[in-house]
Amino acid sequence: YGPDKLDDFDKAEPIAKKLIELTPNEPVNYQALGKLYEDRGMYDQAEEMFKKAVQAKPSDPSVFTALAGYYNRQGDFDKLMENIRKNIELEPQNPEAHYRLATYSWDKASRDFRLSDKDKMAIITDGLTAVDKALQIKPDYVEAMTYKGLLLRLEANLEKDSAKQQALLKEANDLKDKSEEIRKKKATGA
Repeated sequence: YGPDKLDDFDKAEPIAKKLIELTPNEPVNYQALGKLYEDRGMYDQAEEMFKKAVQAKPSDPSVFTALAGYYNRQGDFDKLMENIRKNIELEPQNPEAHYRLATYSWDKASRDFRLSDKDKMAIITDGLTAVDKALQIKPDYVEAMTYKGLLLRLEANLEKDSAKQQALLKEANDLKDKSEEIRKKKATGA
């Protein structure tokens, strides 16, 4: 599976298929073949392989994040979120699973200008719920604090009431200050 074959689809595909044949319960092999198909523009076959990875080991949370990643690259937000939620169901105490949902929520709400304000707000609220859960599990999760601040800023942009808008921005700034303080403490070993 060397570089001479990795860069050549016609050589890499049979190897990936052979690996699947040898270890049919190993999701990574299906994902590798799925990525080969995806890179080749063979999206139906790619999706099928990512789904077969899930079938090979449905109790493994990572198969759902890999499938979610595929849907993210394809721009299918609903299927992306469906699989992120399945990942969370399998590892509800993993703060990164909740954080991941928050990051995808922020990305969608901040970049998809076709969304109505109502739809954008629903996505922001979903992201805030997820990031709050991540912070409940791991209170010093700096990256989660950062995304909570970003989501609060998006919410503030949609808020019509000036006082509520200012409160959201203050909360975002307070989180930024708290995360910087934690970063400094970790950097100095305190």
